[in-house]
Amino acid sequence: MCDPSRNGEPDRMSLTTAATKDIFFDVEGYTAAILMSTGDNCYYPSRRFTVGGYDWAVRFYPNQLGSHISILLVLLSELKDSTMVGVRFGCAVLDRSGKPSPELWQSSSTVLSFYGEEWGFWRFAPRDVLEDPDYLEGDCLTLSCTVSVLRKPQLTSE
Repeated sequence: MCDPSRNGEPDRMSLTTAATKDIFFDVEGYTAAILMSTGDNCYYPSRRFTVGGYDWAVRFYPNQLGSHISILLVLLSELKDSTMVGVRFGCAVLDRSGKPSPELWQSSSTVLSFYGEEWGFWRFAPRDVLEDPDYLEGDCLTLSCTVSVLRKPQLTSE
């Protein structure tokens, strides 16, 4: 250990992430939301939120393929100074104790290139699993989602 002032704890930072936001979504009236969704194209949008200088929304599709829910992230900004934005998106269902379920969790990253483009988890979870009392309390399902906007890589000078 060369630097005793660090007390054995290294500094830690992300080399790729510019900004991150954690958001909780409550699906209140879960049963009615399922019954009111007449097909794969019906969704409930979140309010607009900003991460990394871009506006986003999450879309909850309660009746995907008749048996699953889908959770998608949608870009609601025009791109700035480039033709793409890198993003990492993760979602988990919270159990009755408010903890993320390791079985009902997905995360992945991609690059989006135009306003309105959506991306995420088309078959996030089967509805019959979500309707277990461990996850659905008082006809309310809670999702925890994380959106991280990635920094652009730097070019080396030759």
